[in-house]
Amino acid sequence: MGKRKRTRTVDVAVESWNIVRDVVLPGALAGTLGAFAMAVLACAFSGVLNGEPWRPALLVAGLFFRDGTAQGVGAVLLGLLIHFSVAGGMATGFALLLPRRGTAVAALCLGVLYGMGLWTVMTWLMIPFASPPLSHEAPTSMLFLLHLAFGAALGTMPAFRNVLTRADRLRRGLQLLGQGA
Repeated sequence: MGKRKRTRTVDVAVESWNIVRDVVLPGALAGTLGAFAMAVLACAFSGVLNGEPWRPALLVAGLFFRDGTAQGVGAVLLGLLIHFSVAGGMATGFALLLPRRGTAVAALCLGVLYGMGLWTVMTWLMIPFASPPLSHEAPTSMLFLLHLAFGAALGTMPAFRNVLTRADRLRRGLQLLGQGA
């Protein structure tokens, strides 16, 4: 197979939409980045305001410890697991909504709007139902700032998609090169 035909074949294969490359992996990566930013800021705010930097993770663990008795390393890890899982799911939902050919600026603006929408839904509908301890103790202004940080992290989605598309292009090119030899 000639180089030009191989390049066209790779371009056609990479040009098509791929749910793993265009949604799942970028959503997981951007969600992890956003969850990490939220966790670091929440722990910093809580450490300064309350002297307990792990309190946010314990409050998120209120999903299972509904009476607010969550304590210890296990509860902190459970809270972090819940937080990162929900963030990954929300970021994957954002990846489904974000146009594939979108720019970084558009993704940042849409991500911030998405974060504000999540703040509204989470603060007023989900958190009171899911984690009563978090609903009682977390100030809504702090939650708003945390969700803005999450939304800003979603602005990295086009960069993650670009890297994954380039890796897919390289992988497919190497596959075709191996078949032609």
